[in-house]
Amino acid sequence: MKAVDTAEIIFLVDNATDSLSSNPGFVETEFARHRRQGMQWLTGKCLCCAAHGLSCLITARTGPASRSLLFDTGPEEWVFERNVVRLGVDLGEVGAVMLSHGHWDHAGAMPRALQMITMSNGGQRIPTYMHPGMFALRATKSGDGQFRPMELVPSVDVLSGNGADVIITRDELLLFDETFYVSGEIPRVTRFERGFPGQYRQSAAGSWEPDEVMPDERFVAINVAGKGQVVFTACSHAGLINVLTHAKARFPDIPLYAVFGGFHLSGITEPSIPETVEALAQFDLQLISPGHCTGWRATSALAAAYGERVVPSAVGKTFVL
Repeated sequence: MKAVDTAEIIFLVDNATDSLSSNPGFVETEFARHRRQGMQWLTGKCLCCAAHGLSCLITARTGPASRSLLFDTGPEEWVFERNVVRLGVDLGEVGAVMLSHGHWDHAGAMPRALQMITMSNGGQRIPTYMHPGMFALRATKSGDGQFRPMELVPSVDVLSGNGADVIITRDELLLFDETFYVSGEIPRVTRFERGFPGQYRQSAAGSWEPDEVMPDERFVAINVAGKGQVVFTACSHAGLINVLTHAKARFPDIPLYAVFGGFHLSGITEPSIPETVEALAQFDLQLISPGHCTGWRATSALAAAYGERVVPSAVGKTFVL
């Protein structure tokens, strides 16, 4: 994985909005971005919408050249389009789209995102990276034994019809002249990270089968010169420690520097917060940016343990590394 000079990460969709908390100098809040782009009156008519989901635009720059990857799209088209327009983001620069795993809150806006990209880039089709296990119907099970289905990930036909060149693979990839790493399936090595307890998927025969491991989840990493690996883990159903262990093993000569994303330490996975916080110390991360499904209990525990190295994400926030 080749090093890039700098990286910019802008959160197009996230669960939280927060322009009031203090931030380090390499972070720009949503309010600050709007003012820089000409907002004269502070008004809700300018602001983004927080929603349960995640989407971030990752741009890597080396000299005058830049390459951008859209990492997930959030839950639905209205939120995605509203936020992109209000943030003044040019989607015409997006060179590829990746869906991190097969859940609606990351995939629901994919068709509209692809439309907006191709309308901005002159109609060029967009490589869109998917895992073959993303497309099955998934559900959770209620206490009375009823299955509660989730919205399906958009099909290959739908994505293709909206401008995607869909690449379906389980294998790891190096994109954009070997500067973006897309992982393969993530090895599960910890004893306390259990995936998605209580999730099921529908088989081809129509029966429900356990689906806690979620092998379709993958992460993205880039190597920022003078810093190291910056890892993007959208939901961490594989386990945050499993994700970072694999990133470290895959590129042992590139130190880990930062991790962004949802760490999935809320709800049924809250009992693993203490072990996750403790295990995170081995990676000596300089930036930990929890968002989306991390949950306030885990975010609080991380901040207590790692202090100013913890900078939560929020919709509209921009990080420049």
